[in-house]
Amino acid sequence: MAKKRKILLLTDGPGARMGVDLDLLYPEQVTKMDFTSNAHDVKVLRKFTHVITAIGSGENLGKLDYRAVTEYAKGGGQVVSCLFEYAKNRSLHFSKTYAADRIRPAMRIAVECDVTSGYAVGDEAWWFGTVASGADTLYENQMFQRQVMGVLEGDKVTILATSNLNEGAVMVEEKVGKGRILALDLMSPGRPFFNSHGATNKYLFLGNFIGGSIRYGKHYPKRLTYDEFVEEMMNLADLHPQLELEPEGPCSDGREMWSFSLGDPKRQTMYFGGAIHGWEWENSYGLLRLAELLCLNPKIEGMDTTRLHFKIMPIQNPWGFDHFTRQNARGVDLNRNFDFAWANLPTPQDVVVPWDYNYKGAKAASERETQIIQGIIDRHKPLCVMDFHTAHYILLRPHKLDEKLVGAIHTQIKRRLKDRYLCQRPYGGEYQQVNMERIADRSTPMPYLFTYAAEQGCPAAVLIEMSGNRDDVHALVMNTDTVVEICLAAVKECLSYSKKRKKGLR
Repeated sequence: MAKKRKILLLTDGPGARMGVDLDLLYPEQVTKMDFTSNAHDVKVLRKFTHVITAIGSGENLGKLDYRAVTEYAKGGGQVVSCLFEYAKNRSLHFSKTYAADRIRPAMRIAVECDVTSGYAVGDEAWWFGTVASGADTLYENQMFQRQVMGVLEGDKVTILATSNLNEGAVMVEEKVGKGRILALDLMSPGRPFFNSHGATNKYLFLGNFIGGSIRYGKHYPKRLTYDEFVEEMMNLADLHPQLELEPEGPCSDGREMWSFSLGDPKRQTMYFGGAIHGWEWENSYGLLRLAELLCLNPKIEGMDTTRLHFKIMPIQNPWGFDHFTRQNARGVDLNRNFDFAWANLPTPQDVVVPWDYNYKGAKAASERETQIIQGIIDRHKPLCVMDFHTAHYILLRPHKLDEKLVGAIHTQIKRRLKDRYLCQRPYGGEYQQVNMERIADRSTPMPYLFTYAAEQGCPAAVLIEMSGNRDDVHALVMNTDTVVEICLAAVKECLSYSKKRKKGLR
């Protein structure tokens, strides 16, 4: 029996940008077919595991054989349909609504299931298009969204998400025979450019439907202040007695720095840190989520994480986190301030002053935050240090490391992230599948956190660059998911490393 091909995109043209995006998200797995000029009966559709329908022009509605699509689903096929053709073929009222009252259009999650994984009931995800194809907060009345009205729920039909504009259905699941149809507004959101509120998650629910994109991610509805974030840390520690919230000392603005400690400190330590550059804030939520997951399931993925000690500091620069700056309260770039190779960092400005982009401080480890982090590394001698940043996806290796261990972690990360998310590089960059293919070596020692850790003997100290620095929480599901996956990749390989070393195999 011939193996089925993966995905068929049925559209009234070559597929345009959606076709390009799907090729990036699912390389060599997508076939594009113009239904206006090609036969697409059930026999043709059954060659694929998934079928996506997307009509660009309403004039072509009658040329799409939706009866064949439905029959394909009855036989066990999996279908994703845009709302227009679904509504018309189910005799529902199709609506296209403009936000004339300046309400930013969103879909409100109504049901928790595999498709809405990462979200809870009541969570909202911005979901809209704009007249000029680019969001402008000064003219939010130019935003629009599509919905289906009059959907009758029952055993076979479930509204998964509604519109905050008119309570119409933005996402519907229909069980058809052995298969199902996911009807979703994919036409309003444009291409998911870097900081697009309405389109960042355009392929997220489709990805959940096709391949289970979100495994550990979680939506957080608000960008918290540092004090609010600490309160969330306290709440989590209250829920899980095994999770200790530890004060680490005052930072540059006098407020206490906090870390999580999980497990026996006598065991080998994994250190995970975020937001040492305050404006690189999203990964902090991923580390909060990681702590929660390790408490909920210490045997996650069959790993015995109790064999390790976890030290997690989600926010390493509280003042910068609050003020959306790279530096701390004294204008110092903390990741240029560590007491290793401090003199190596060049200072190319004409006059070097605080708040310069790479200002490294008056002397090595001059900053309280730096001293606290160095103290943690010195005391615990971590097996692994991961310092999370946001620019774009890349793994940086230090001047000294255990090549085999770091190589295994890198391979594990790449495997975990494959075919799950699409993003654009910041500031108008290229589109690509979210991955960690890029790797760079920091052969010249510099006063960074991860190079300091490596110099202190940490065999797997790495810096992880992610996609971030957005102005709202609209991408946090993707960020939290990828942070957790990367940390679990390190946990898996470090457990294996420890086991082999104990047996004398390394």
